[in-house]
Amino acid sequence: MKKFFSLLVLLVVSFMFVGCGPKEKEVVDDVLYPEDRAWTMLEAKHESPIEITMWIPNSATSSMGAAIGELANLYNSYQAVTYPGKNISVVVEYQGTSGALNTKLQAAILANNNPVISAVGVSSVPLYEAKAVDLRNVFTYDEIKGLNQGLLQYSLYNGKFMLNPYFPSASNILVANKTLVESKGFTLPNPQDIINSPEESTWTWAEFKRIVKGITTIDSGNDENSVYGFASGSVDPIGMMFQQGGKLYNDTVTDIEFDKNDKIKTGLEFWRSLVTEKAMRNPSSRANHNTIITSEFYSGKVGIIYTTSSNLITMTKKANEGNFKIEVLPFPKQERFFTNQGGSGIIILDNKPKAEQEAAADFMRWLTQPTQVAYMCAQTGYLPVNPKATNEPALSNVYQEYPVMKTVSNYMIFGIRSPQGKAKAAVDSKVNTYAKQIWSEPDKSIDDIVTELIAEARYEIEANK
Repeated sequence: MKKFFSLLVLLVVSFMFVGCGPKEKEVVDDVLYPEDRAWTMLEAKHESPIEITMWIPNSATSSMGAAIGELANLYNSYQAVTYPGKNISVVVEYQGTSGALNTKLQAAILANNNPVISAVGVSSVPLYEAKAVDLRNVFTYDEIKGLNQGLLQYSLYNGKFMLNPYFPSASNILVANKTLVESKGFTLPNPQDIINSPEESTWTWAEFKRIVKGITTIDSGNDENSVYGFASGSVDPIGMMFQQGGKLYNDTVTDIEFDKNDKIKTGLEFWRSLVTEKAMRNPSSRANHNTIITSEFYSGKVGIIYTTSSNLITMTKKANEGNFKIEVLPFPKQERFFTNQGGSGIIILDNKPKAEQEAAADFMRWLTQPTQVAYMCAQTGYLPVNPKATNEPALSNVYQEYPVMKTVSNYMIFGIRSPQGKAKAAVDSKVNTYAKQIWSEPDKSIDDIVTELIAEARYEIEANK
């Protein structure tokens, strides 16, 4: 009878495929999943109780600290009920700041007394290459492809998938006083149109400059009464290169790329022109400029501000109080849009016992489920690593109250895998500092600034190999 039933099942399955034709082979991202590699999933055995420690920056009372602490408590309760006597428990330890965590974690790894799982800043990923578990042993290809791809900018380093971008706190964006812009006769692009048809979008550098120049009204007698179309506290060398279809460095940040064409010059000329053509106030012209421009945006003296998405809840509240509407937009393109990821992610370290690594993998997978991601984002305003979280009540309610938060998360489709290397943090800092000479030294030629940028960037790369 069993043989007959097995044969019947085989026949049924065979007929299911008759007439269907050959199945197309799934196209797999060979960067995420090289064909010559095999992955063994880390699975918790639940043979005995096990306790693991997780380090995160911030304090227990910060929004991130409180949220991850509560999630750890929920996970521990779930484990105790589901696997009584054989459960995993997570202890969260707070390290104060990302810098303090980095210093302590690197020392702990050398002493072999580090935690098995830890948050690290996105710019610190290369520091842990030698000890990080490849997370393709934690998540399947389909699971990784189901994540917000724009948040994977810093996850891959030297072919290793190291970082789960669980705490992506912010992305740089433009926030516009839509009411002020429209009162001057201009129309902002519709965010959904940019998201749906980026190639067709007319939201370009030229259109942006046209609008911000048109908004500007200068009071020559008292500049404090002037209205400027745009305000920023910094230039964005990384963004301005990607927006032109270029980049600053090679993929491993062992060499620069911006010396090979004029895109860096074009970008710096554009940012300087925003000041020289009176579209924005010179950021070097006064102390506390960054703080002041936020207040000026709220009071209607700035039309569009370049800021971080972590400010959006406050900005929405201030707009409601001031009776004006805001809109969020990506920085305009020359060739393509670009959104950056900031914040932290989670790594698992491989110098701990396999049982601890398996427990850490189980906890990481649980954290990445939509319900947990929705809770984290609702509590902190962070960007969701799992897009399905936007359908969870905890987050959809927040997005209903603060719709610009959802718009920003949708802009992460414009995220691009970032160059990663040990020199990145140092060379980024140097490039940003020297690029500001377009404002601090207005008589200095762009050619001279670029020459210095090239020399300083090469020096930092060589010094940090």
